[in-house]
Amino acid sequence: MPDYRVIYAEFMSGDIWGELAVTDLAFSRGISEPGSASVKVPLSLFDWSALKPWRVLVYIQRGQQIVWGGPLVAFSLDLESETAELHCLGLWEYYRHRQITYDAVFVQRDQGAIVQSLVQDFADGTGQYTWNTGPKALTFDASAATGILRDRTYRAYERKMVGQVVEDLSGVRDGFDFRIDHWWFGGRIVNAFKFGPPSGNPSDLVLEHGANCDIPSASVDGTSMVTEAVATGGGEAENQLAAWWYNLPAETEPGRRIPRLSAVQSRQDVIRADTLTAYAQQMVSEGSTPVTIPAVRLYPSAYPGPGDVLPGQQARVRARAGGRLVLDGTYKITGQSVKLTDGGEECTLSLVPGEVFASVGSAASP
Repeated sequence: MPDYRVIYAEFMSGDIWGELAVTDLAFSRGISEPGSASVKVPLSLFDWSALKPWRVLVYIQRGQQIVWGGPLVAFSLDLESETAELHCLGLWEYYRHRQITYDAVFVQRDQGAIVQSLVQDFADGTGQYTWNTGPKALTFDASAATGILRDRTYRAYERKMVGQVVEDLSGVRDGFDFRIDHWWFGGRIVNAFKFGPPSGNPSDLVLEHGANCDIPSASVDGTSMVTEAVATGGGEAENQLAAWWYNLPAETEPGRRIPRLSAVQSRQDVIRADTLTAYAQQMVSEGSTPVTIPAVRLYPSAYPGPGDVLPGQQARVRARAGGRLVLDGTYKITGQSVKLTDGGEECTLSLVPGEVFASVGSAASP
């Protein structure tokens, strides 16, 4: 099993302060969300002066790779076992706690550039408002050019949080995935904001039951299927803005037709019809088919491991049972969970089928 190290650094400066002697370790990563980690350390080695919530960043290194990073936000003490358990959230959690304090208006700007501007101006302290304090913790690269132009207006009086508006922007049709990657650069750790397409980044990764992973089960779930989606926006009563999207072929084509299934999503802060339509279209696309979700558990100490699989990647998933091919399709990896136990390293993956990202239906009312 690869060696693990747990490193801690000062949040505001990024200076590496040391390593933690860890007895237990677990962490998770996802797409467009912070993820979490918990580490247990002997109480006798707990550094009371340094390990305070929001003062330090905790990084988890597997072999030569930094596989997780984020602030310490809480800890608990067990006086019987004489251990302290540190509770951490991924670095993105910090940006959920920063507010848009000036009007920010974007006209036909790349959605990645909008995100970069919001993060740097109002959260990280590296943008145009030099007085705006922040940890200066994130870097951006060419992946911020997504090719999708948006119009967005965020007013200071709305008191919106940077993290929430970025997550909302990522969730519309033709939005984006994002995650924060970490790696060594000299004696410091870089935190890089990475964009990706909603369908996932293509890769040659193959997850095959019995070869490099176990797929002990798979579920087929139609509870979130939708053929009529309504997204409601600003306004009240008959003046409320709304947009509809339909999947009429699913209701009418012989051999697959099903009765109408409706869903409504409220977006009170949205005042643009095209934005609401994008939300409604995404609802229909995600609900266009029953979702087959395999449970995937990677083999310990084999390829691919937790450092080789990134949330947002596409992977081919195959499984045979009873001599038949029961699973064979392209899936997007949406998350991973890793736990170190007495038996070694356990890594499970969360996946969604690629077809939920297809463009489905139309705005035409029946």
